[in-house]
Amino acid sequence: MFFCLATSAKQIDEAIEQGELRLGLALGLGTISNPLNEGDNFPLIAIPDIAYYGERFYFDNGQLGLTLVDEKHHVISLISELNPENRFFVTWHPANVFIVRNAYTEPATRDRISISEINRPNWALDGGLNYQYIADSWRFSADVLHDISGVHFGHRVALSFAKGWQFRSGVLSVRLGIDYLSHKLADYYYGIQADDNVGQTFEQNAAVLPHVEASWQMPINERFGLLAKIKYHNLGSLSDSPLFSSDESVTIFTGVTHVF
Repeated sequence: MFFCLATSAKQIDEAIEQGELRLGLALGLGTISNPLNEGDNFPLIAIPDIAYYGERFYFDNGQLGLTLVDEKHHVISLISELNPENRFFVTWHPANVFIVRNAYTEPATRDRISISEINRPNWALDGGLNYQYIADSWRFSADVLHDISGVHFGHRVALSFAKGWQFRSGVLSVRLGIDYLSHKLADYYYGIQADDNVGQTFEQNAAVLPHVEASWQMPINERFGLLAKIKYHNLGSLSDSPLFSSDESVTIFTGVTHVF
């Protein structure tokens, strides 16, 4: 059994069957640290895993897709999903529900601004293309998405490399990734605008955000298993914004998984 959280169900260790609805749930203890000034950390207690793949259409943990090319090693899909940058402002954002305090890092000298003082960003729906190269034990993925809801008018690019190792006692998975946020996208979520009325403005430039995550999954039987997961997300130049009190976000979770 391979239980995935907020990642594609078509992973290196498991491929969900066409027409199959997969419902899973992880129960345990964990947290996602919130790097925004006076932002609350997000508790992780119950984490769902929901995926369905039809002949072409699929839903996979918050992502809706239409597969255009589905070959042995190459998969190309049209995808749409809620922009994940809103996750630090909204507790029940899908990026916090379908995962995926840290060491404190002081940003550049400035007056910090609480997220309670500014206008909260709106939800945005992004759409674009996903390409995957799938090998026996590793996978490369590339997403190119643009705002299709007319909220931030920006775009983002996500690249990741994932590899899994199968042991008798379980599966170790490691993922390395890097995200690019365009100027319009980054400034919409993390800039300070004149209508925020906080006595200053700040224009956030485009940003490159590296991240790494590792998970260990050990089956107990066909339905139950154990899961430990950690993710480190470096926020790069985003932490130059007065909204930030840290330049990193860390996700930690340990618990029991169940596939229905």
